[in-house]
Amino acid sequence: MDFTKTKTDLSQLIGDKKVILKNDGTMDEALFNSYGTDRTKVYPPNYQVLVFPENTEDVANIVTYAYKNEIAIVPSGGRTGYAGGAVAKNGEIVVSLSKMNQVVDFDPFLGTLHVQAGMITKNLHKEAEERGFYFPVDFAATGSSHIGGNIATNAGGVRVVHYGLIRDWVLGLTVVNGKGEVYRFNGEILKNNTGYDLKHLFIGSEGTLGIITEAVVKLTKPPKDIRVIFLAVPEYKNILDIFRETHNFDLPLLAFEFLTDYCLDKVKEHLGVPDPFQEPSKYYVLMEFEVNGETDEEKLYSILESITEKELITDGSIAQNSRQNETFWKYREGISESLSLAYTVHKNDISLPLRNMEAFLDEMTALLTNKYQGFHIALFGHIGDGNLHLNIVKPKELTDAEFFTRCKQVDPEMFTLIQKFKGSISAEHGIGLLKKDYLSFSRSESEINTMRAIKLAFDPKGILNPGKVL
Repeated sequence: MDFTKTKTDLSQLIGDKKVILKNDGTMDEALFNSYGTDRTKVYPPNYQVLVFPENTEDVANIVTYAYKNEIAIVPSGGRTGYAGGAVAKNGEIVVSLSKMNQVVDFDPFLGTLHVQAGMITKNLHKEAEERGFYFPVDFAATGSSHIGGNIATNAGGVRVVHYGLIRDWVLGLTVVNGKGEVYRFNGEILKNNTGYDLKHLFIGSEGTLGIITEAVVKLTKPPKDIRVIFLAVPEYKNILDIFRETHNFDLPLLAFEFLTDYCLDKVKEHLGVPDPFQEPSKYYVLMEFEVNGETDEEKLYSILESITEKELITDGSIAQNSRQNETFWKYREGISESLSLAYTVHKNDISLPLRNMEAFLDEMTALLTNKYQGFHIALFGHIGDGNLHLNIVKPKELTDAEFFTRCKQVDPEMFTLIQKFKGSISAEHGIGLLKKDYLSFSRSESEINTMRAIKLAFDPKGILNPGKVL
């Protein structure tokens, strides 16, 4: 490919300042490369052309050009993914949505916010709050992830147990397909029973069917007040018993998270936060509740009293103010950053039916102990919705290549266990590059063939995020 010609052609279509060629003096090479990768370290970026569209028309022009010239495209958002879904490793054009970060419209009657796809999730939260509303999808990467990327991976986060996945909060989308055609799925009405609701095909499609350029998201009322309970738990089986115990109290449970002592140690090292309790524990649980008045405050203490009497915990504390809420959340939300910045990590993001979780963990622990001798296992997750984040930390004596080879040998055995217990090999991170060879563990052959047919319909030349998912 003549990359200089590609830059010239694209500059004529969308403007010279929106197109950058690697090493043309416009951008530092390390920064340039960062737009073509995510938080994985398996595949290095390898591309030459980076574009910064500012609106849907720009994106449509880029994709139309790529379609006519049969050039592959990788959409780039906040690059916070862990499945290789944003990696450009074969000379693709990287389309960064970072300049598409504006509010398009707000409907105070329906309670919706229409934004461009490059808006950082935390900024969307702020825009909603300034208008007296609340956008409930939240996770550790809200400060850098883009709402378009969240939708493209059907992100879940820490409050799925109460609010559901991002799919539940998307009313409308604007999408550019693999031929440069623009779809505008109406988000200004709640009822629209006019055939297939095609927007749901793009939610979770990881940029393989189209590039999401705008979204209309539903908003809700902010929680009246929030209280966090942090617990020290001696045995994993107690965690599920605690979760069941929350059903006995009429108090909205917003989040139910857990982590191991290894995870807590890494967060303390990285963030410098203090020990939550005087005595260490093997497991920790974080619960977040919505409270409204003294009666609900009393229920919080009743929950703590109940699980203490049943000897499900060794210690526990209720946050007394918003600052303590934030401190407790740091123990959980600081895990991924603490591991990713200091170590090479092989991540597995899986989900299981809660009733099968304990049996699965028993067999999985035996498997990992046998196959990963001398490796550290960092286990944490959104246990309230059955989502486990299983991180294998690379020993110092292994190279990255040796480490990932070892991990890839063990993954099929783990996925076989997941299949046995009726789970999914990816709960929220997606398939991307890293798990596409294992899709059959969660999808049947007929399902995969149907997915390929859908891909062909929306992206007939296969130029959108090639090599991902399928």
